[in-house]
Amino acid sequence: MKTLVLGVGNPILGDDGVGIHVIRELRKKIKDVDFDEVSVSGLELVELFRGYDKVIIVDAIKTKQGIPGEIRELTLDNIPTLHGITPHDVDFKTAFEYGKRFIDKMPDEVRIIGIEVDKINEFDEKLSAKVSESIPKAAKLIKEDLLNGS
Repeated sequence: MKTLVLGVGNPILGDDGVGIHVIRELRKKIKDVDFDEVSVSGLELVELFRGYDKVIIVDAIKTKQGIPGEIRELTLDNIPTLHGITPHDVDFKTAFEYGKRFIDKMPDEVRIIGIEVDKINEFDEKLSAKVSESIPKAAKLIKEDLLNGS
């Protein structure tokens, strides 16, 4: 099974970069899986899925009830976003539906791992303490998924 694990975010915007930090942790431990770090969303993100059987996305989320550092497994129907949507962009669910219709060889399985964040859109290369503590936990969750093939 050809698998892609994507860390989404910007590592110089505080907690927004948590997905990229998780990918960097996983790269040290797992082979035979493609990893990528991206700062894109919508259709640009979905285009990266071409040719993969499974995609796991790791991204920062911020919800009203969320506790910084909390790890949540999301679906296409309940994914919040931190990345600004412009009139030229579409939300992830819509972008994925377009991809399924118009891009050949899209994955059958997409998993989304959201990590609740505290500080966003502040120029800072450091993560807040609670978010930083979530990195090994998220990496372990994804590693188990990859090794068990679930």
